[in-house]
Amino acid sequence: MHLSVEVFEEGFDTPILFACWPGMGYVALSVGKYLKEHLGGRKVAQIPSDELFQLPGISVNAGLIEPIFVPKNEFYYCQVEDKSMLVFIGEAQPVPGKEYVLAEAILDFARKHGVKKVFTAAAMPMEISHKDKPSVWTVASSSELIDLLNQYDFHPMKRGSISGMNGSLLGVGKEMGFECICLLGEIPFYTVQIENPKATKAIIEAFSILSDIRVSTEELDELSQYMENEVDEYLKAVQEKGQQLAKPKGSETLH
Repeated sequence: MHLSVEVFEEGFDTPILFACWPGMGYVALSVGKYLKEHLGGRKVAQIPSDELFQLPGISVNAGLIEPIFVPKNEFYYCQVEDKSMLVFIGEAQPVPGKEYVLAEAILDFARKHGVKKVFTAAAMPMEISHKDKPSVWTVASSSELIDLLNQYDFHPMKRGSISGMNGSLLGVGKEMGFECICLLGEIPFYTVQIENPKATKAIIEAFSILSDIRVSTEELDELSQYMENEVDEYLKAVQEKGQQLAKPKGSETLH
């Protein structure tokens, strides 16, 4: 089975693909959207959603049926001076069993446009404070890339797994001969369901170093302060109720 790609623009080549899907702390998706918006990305292609998602039901608000949410799967071409990249944004994880064909479709399109290196992002829950500056952890597809990453202030992820398409794409990419890197931003274990702009900023800064594509992250500073205050209020409420913050259970599964 092969998925079709609707192409809106041709005639470009670029060495880098950054792909993202929703995950913990909304980190990966936030990174992709930030790159697309702040690098002036223009939509060049999309993958139709009809074979990738199921309709689980409807949402109702005040007795009214709300519009159906159909996730989009879109490619954006970004260029800053002499640097360029593709950003792929998937608004939802595909249904089980469609991960491989989706990854192949994305990577086939990327290869046709010169891509050699594939990046994804993920969150890494840790026992840190939401006031801390998060570190970035890395996973790579070859020992040569690991040696490159070790030259910077990153932490290599020794074991574990990366769930969803943010991980699956890298596995398929390695099989297809791409250089693949995942950048994982630390988040406090108690904020896995809360947007984390600090982790988003840390990953974007790491990506800028590795790609030499400069992206201003000033807008994330104000959002980070706002979210820090929101988490302060949340923790205060938890403490007043005498509740305990539950730590993640099971093996190290990240996304």
